[in-house]
Amino acid sequence: MAGSGGARGRFDRDKRSRAAGIGTAVALWVALGALAPEDAAAQAGTPVRDGQWLGVGLGGGLDQVACGVCAGEPRPGIVGHVRFGGTLNPRLLLGGEFDLWTRGDDGIRQFLASLGPVALFYADADARFHLKAGAGAVGFRAAEDGDELTALTFGITGGLGYDHPITETLSLTPFASLTLAPFADLRFNGDTAVGDATLGLLQAGLGLTWH
Repeated sequence: MAGSGGARGRFDRDKRSRAAGIGTAVALWVALGALAPEDAAAQAGTPVRDGQWLGVGLGGGLDQVACGVCAGEPRPGIVGHVRFGGTLNPRLLLGGEFDLWTRGDDGIRQFLASLGPVALFYADADARFHLKAGAGAVGFRAAEDGDELTALTFGITGGLGYDHPITETLSLTPFASLTLAPFADLRFNGDTAVGDATLGLLQAGLGLTWH
């Protein structure tokens, strides 16, 4: 990289494929949902939400780094998450979540990650649809030939999901969420390049949840 301006320009290329990540995740969501047994919900009965729980997921995501001098075009990539915690009651689950988005493009490897507490809200003890809310640290890194562009800030997350039962304690969970993290300092090789950046990640995919 010759400098921060050139680096940021390269990071914002490839507009034509920017919706590919979310499109792939949605297609996978629909396909796997169609393959699930139609009477699985009846066989599984009332959801069991008690004690500790664990969730993992994989899908597609659109990352965006926007600032006053950045093009800020969304970039598709692969995203995954791990979350675990405890059950406060059948309507409220509390825990922690780690999300990681990545993309490789013309020798540039990019990452966006978030880590923090999360809460899952269900309307009642029998509900399978849930809303997610969380907050925590959000970081970005892009590297090429020894040069790197980085950012670290605080962000908030909101999302939704649905626990489609496979067994009494295991569910297939399609999910979607949005993370926004304003007031980030973009640093080029450790030196502040831009001080008003916003990091964003829109993701959708499929997961497994154990209760």
